[in-house]
Amino acid sequence: VQRTTGYAPDELLQMEFWQLVHPDFRELVRERGQARASGRDVPGEYEFKVVTKNGDERWVSAAAGRIVFEGEPAIIAALFDITDRKRAEAEKVKILEQRIQEEERHLKEKESIMMELHDGVGGITTNINILSELAQKSGDAGFIRSTLATISQLSHEGISEIRSFMRSLDTDGMSWHSIAAEIRNQGTSMLEPHDITFILETSISDTADARPGSLLCVNLFKIVKETLTNIIKHSQATSVLAALSITGGKLQLTIRDNGIGMEKTVSGGRGLSNIRKRALKLGGAVSLASDNGTRVSLEIPLPAKRSD
Repeated sequence: VQRTTGYAPDELLQMEFWQLVHPDFRELVRERGQARASGRDVPGEYEFKVVTKNGDERWVSAAAGRIVFEGEPAIIAALFDITDRKRAEAEKVKILEQRIQEEERHLKEKESIMMELHDGVGGITTNINILSELAQKSGDAGFIRSTLATISQLSHEGISEIRSFMRSLDTDGMSWHSIAAEIRNQGTSMLEPHDITFILETSISDTADARPGSLLCVNLFKIVKETLTNIIKHSQATSVLAALSITGGKLQLTIRDNGIGMEKTVSGGRGLSNIRKRALKLGGAVSLASDNGTRVSLEIPLPAKRSD
């Protein structure tokens, strides 16, 4: 080294460039240089990172080997800046990790939707099957008529569930405006037969770039349905005012009725519990207020995240 560069190995290690290299790598270079000088076989290439005076990180590839120079054994080494290659490799790894995470998210979404289908439509069809068998075995005409009426109601609910799932899964052309239209349609079709008016106000930011996914659509529509069902059953309301806001990286939905308010026994019931569980699945939360009617408020961060 000294014959080819004019510097001894220890002097080279004290030069300004080497002060940028981590001490562990400097020691590695020292050890390998001494090993080559003594004739031992060591790897000819290795990589390390340096930090420049202005704080930039650069990757360096070092290649070294033994040669004969002017009849004497010597070591020759070359350093190459491989920063661009290292950054490209890191970017590829990052893209791959993002793809894996996206696949995992889609798989969890699919599992959640299949569970919803099993619990919803599956439960309804099971009840229809049980009721039909009871009706066949009964000789009571009144019981049979009542059972058939229940089966008819359940079949309508099953059709509604299937349609809701189909709309939720068809997210290719789904936007926040179409979500709002679906909520408006859902509210009107559920409440108007009970002489309850439904009005939906919307505030959707033009910068809302997180598109609604299947998991969000399924649970959001279910939350609206559960809330409106509670209003029909318990509120004695004549009007419902809902507000949907998509802005600032979050979804906010408020549904307020002008009914009698929700008693503690009702607010702790299964309906609200289901609503809270669905909000939690999306990483959100639900709050309830009862003053001159009942107000249910939902807030979900966007993009919605599934809580396991």
